[in-house]
Amino acid sequence: MTLRRQLSLMASALILLLLTGNLFVTLTNSSSYFQQQLNSRAYDAATSLALSMSNAVADGDKVKLERMIDVLFDRGFFAEIRLQLVDGSELKRQAQQATQHKPAPSWFISLVDLSVVAAETDVTQGWQRLGSLTIKSHTDFAYRDLWSIVRGEVLWYLWMALLSLVSLQIILRWMFKPLERVEQQALDISERNLYELEKLPRARELKRVVLAMNQMVRKLKSIFAEQSALTEKLREESYLDDVTHLLNRRGFDQRLQHVLKQAEGHSGVLLLIQVKDFTTFNQQQGREAGDELLIRIGEVLNQWHDEHSEALVSRRTGADFALYIPATDILHSEEQVKHCFDLLSTTALTQRSGILFHVGAIVLQRSLVEEGTQDQQVTLIEALSKADAALRQAQRQPQSRFEFYAQPNDEVERTAGEWKIELEKVLKSQAIELHFQPILDTRGEHIIQYEVLSRIHDQAGIISAARFWPMIERHQLAPQFDLLVIKTLLQQFQSCSYLKQEQSEIKKKFCINLSAASVLSETFHDQLEALFDEYPQWNDYLAIEVAEFSITNIESSLARLAHRLKEKGVELGVDQVGTGSLAFAYLQRLPLSYLRIAGSFNRGLHQALDHKFFIQSMVQIAHNLDLQVLGEGVEGEQDIQALRQTGVDGMAGYYFTKPINDLTAALEWRASISTD
Repeated sequence: MTLRRQLSLMASALILLLLTGNLFVTLTNSSSYFQQQLNSRAYDAATSLALSMSNAVADGDKVKLERMIDVLFDRGFFAEIRLQLVDGSELKRQAQQATQHKPAPSWFISLVDLSVVAAETDVTQGWQRLGSLTIKSHTDFAYRDLWSIVRGEVLWYLWMALLSLVSLQIILRWMFKPLERVEQQALDISERNLYELEKLPRARELKRVVLAMNQMVRKLKSIFAEQSALTEKLREESYLDDVTHLLNRRGFDQRLQHVLKQAEGHSGVLLLIQVKDFTTFNQQQGREAGDELLIRIGEVLNQWHDEHSEALVSRRTGADFALYIPATDILHSEEQVKHCFDLLSTTALTQRSGILFHVGAIVLQRSLVEEGTQDQQVTLIEALSKADAALRQAQRQPQSRFEFYAQPNDEVERTAGEWKIELEKVLKSQAIELHFQPILDTRGEHIIQYEVLSRIHDQAGIISAARFWPMIERHQLAPQFDLLVIKTLLQQFQSCSYLKQEQSEIKKKFCINLSAASVLSETFHDQLEALFDEYPQWNDYLAIEVAEFSITNIESSLARLAHRLKEKGVELGVDQVGTGSLAFAYLQRLPLSYLRIAGSFNRGLHQALDHKFFIQSMVQIAHNLDLQVLGEGVEGEQDIQALRQTGVDGMAGYYFTKPINDLTAALEWRASISTD
């Protein structure tokens, strides 16, 4: 029972007690008063009538006596008038105690007993006694007036009680508003939304409660800020360059190696950029001027990276920089390299500055690895060596220049226009294929999620999203493709007999990655919500996730979308955690359900203590906010054991299984690995 209801019941009981007590006192006093008045009236009437009858009794005029009795009796105030003469004769008038219309309810009359005493007096003449006169008052009038008084008071008290209770509810609602705000604050804290209540209640007790809650919020914020700052500092020291705040050599090599080893395939271009004679520039201009030049280059590359969030940008050493840009093929790669080259040559490294720079590039492509096909994997050392060879070729020119590493290419290259036609054809025919990557618990026994991957087909075979997605973003088709993926998944849910049979038991989330362009599109928000309304029974099976490196520019739009989807039962997660430059405060600001650690941190985890410490720190922060933490891209037994030790809630990778291209097969799949 709520405190408000308890106070209302207590107030009602108090009002009822006061009403009962007041009615009792009123009824007791009024009945005594009426009884006294009835007896007094009977005595006065008897005295007066006896005096008037003296002469008539002496004369024996009984007619006159009857007339005198009738005059008094007809007034209706007396129940009985009796004259007993000394000669034994008697004159009497008597009325019924109850009239035709009862003066009060029977229960009230039986409850209130008006004991009326008959008034007796002698009729005398001189010293001679002539008879005895008895008069008894009628109680009907007393009961009527007494009932009227009681009924009026009851009605008055009922109205006053109703008014008091309504007023009490209004007052209690006003008084309990601070408690309601504290309750909402506590619920928001459980939802990782930390804020302080600025408006303090006037009541001293409630004020102390609000101040205590605010102090707790400040303490939680302080703990979270300390943990986040420690983890961010570790990430910066391990993976960021001190001068340019780009990735350092180690961070770049680690992430590029993860890209090159992905069995899902990859497609992009690797660039090595070198400023000519930077050592001489440092000696002539000074170290500060050299650092300033590096900072300007870093700012330009960071600005360019904001528009290409999936690219990897780093400073390797001195004035050497490295970039990896996702691209679909050689033609797209050339466009990206030229764009980057033009940006540098018109900003930080213009001809007017007299500083030359050269760029060496190599296209890195790997098709989706299928069973029975030959692996086309290129190692990190091979990729860097070939890009360095292209750089040396560019440095033979006296002016700034970029060169590509010459390598055989048997594939027929599509132009941007041809890619657009092909992608629009896929959208029109909805010819997209979904694969499902199970995410297992840390023991490897149960599936807790499925990651949804998309594929398209062409004449050469299956193409993974890593190959065709850069061209989708270039032609601004990402919202349409994201919507198609979700619609296709919902349709597969609808037609899956296994899922319908096991619907009450299967409550695993299917996670779909959204692009930044989709999150920024309000039209996409409306279309997505309409799609969920069309298939409401499957909303609980869906989760939407975005890459961490894209949150910087989309956070406000993502928060709006997340709150709209939360009402539908759709969860929100963050993918590629550790690859972004955003502070971890977004974990509090967004209504998240889980985090997925980037695979580049999980590869070789058993040999990288700093990676392990970083993941452990992320797990601690996330668990304090009731978030799940998942690892992906694990392919070795030793890395799995190391990842388990960090405390993550689940993991996925080709070690367990490759993505499954059938929904029913994915639902029926169970891990068959032994646990330690």
